[in-house]
Amino acid sequence: MKYIENTPYSIQGQRVLLRIDVNEPIDEKGYPQDTFRISKALHTIQYLRSQKAKIIIIAHLGDPEGKYNASLSLRSIAGVLAEMGGFNIDFIDSLIEDIDSTQSHRIQDGDVMMLENIRFDPREEMNDISLAHTLAQFADIYVNDSFSVTHRNHASVSIITTLLPSFAGLVLAKETEVLNTILHNPKSPSVAIIGGAKIATKLPVIEVLETSFDYILIGGKIANEYIDHYASQSHPKVIVPIDFIEEKRYDIGPKTRELFAEYIAKASTIVWNGPLGWFEHKPYDEGTKYIAQAIAQNEDSYSVIGGGETVDEVHNLHQEAKIDFISTGGGAMLEYIAHKGQLPGIEALEQSSVEFIV
Repeated sequence: MKYIENTPYSIQGQRVLLRIDVNEPIDEKGYPQDTFRISKALHTIQYLRSQKAKIIIIAHLGDPEGKYNASLSLRSIAGVLAEMGGFNIDFIDSLIEDIDSTQSHRIQDGDVMMLENIRFDPREEMNDISLAHTLAQFADIYVNDSFSVTHRNHASVSIITTLLPSFAGLVLAKETEVLNTILHNPKSPSVAIIGGAKIATKLPVIEVLETSFDYILIGGKIANEYIDHYASQSHPKVIVPIDFIEEKRYDIGPKTRELFAEYIAKASTIVWNGPLGWFEHKPYDEGTKYIAQAIAQNEDSYSVIGGGETVDEVHNLHQEAKIDFISTGGGAMLEYIAHKGQLPGIEALEQSSVEFIV
């Protein structure tokens, strides 16, 4: 995979189509309620500005189902991104098919243009080559810096790489570096904590982690299903809850919290994805809070977390400074582990053979 930071060629004056992740929760006026992903996206934007490239940003917000939805416009996101970065953004609020692509030639070196929500176009999720051709008209180079969509076979993620010289951005490069270390060389004792609700999604992840991790602690709804359907099988590395706070098993109990905390306290490597109870309803969030605190207290470990609810809890407890790496991807992080890095967006970058023309 080629990385934009390592290209030996000057990109000054080159038009860079940059796919970023700004998919944050928004209020009724469209303003983001969190800026974690937006702040991450600034890393590559600022690098490209320092190289005096012309930057054309594409991104999505929510799931507009291929139709224009004013409540999911990126206009407010663009404003916050510009304010945080200290630069101006020329936001184009037209649908992509209605934009004159020559506008990208008129921006100055180091300047930034941002297009409207890419998912307003139904061709995005269809991985339609016609949308990729439209996008390619805006740029000379493509950079994917949105790890959270690399498990999606979408036009602005996959097929675009067949039309433009394609590179990974700084955020995507760091995500893959960290997860490859977790996959192939975790420092022992290594502990993975997997929670959430979808056993079909998490079971392949657990199976892969069993090959490289010492212990996998599971909670949430998937723990209930695992106990009911898989506990009779021999999986010595998988540690299931030994008690719950009530008979419906909506949260791990005090004995399980202490047991999990013992494994966490001794760990050199920790990976966590997914809440350990019915997180949205108090008091069933207490187990998740307990585990977040336990991870933060082990400051000698290398800790990696991902997943919306997981990251939210760490932020709520103001413990993010004690976590070594917070992934921008929830589903993508799990898919990356389950498929050992073989995701559509990653493979598209690796297989891209379009040459950079100096």
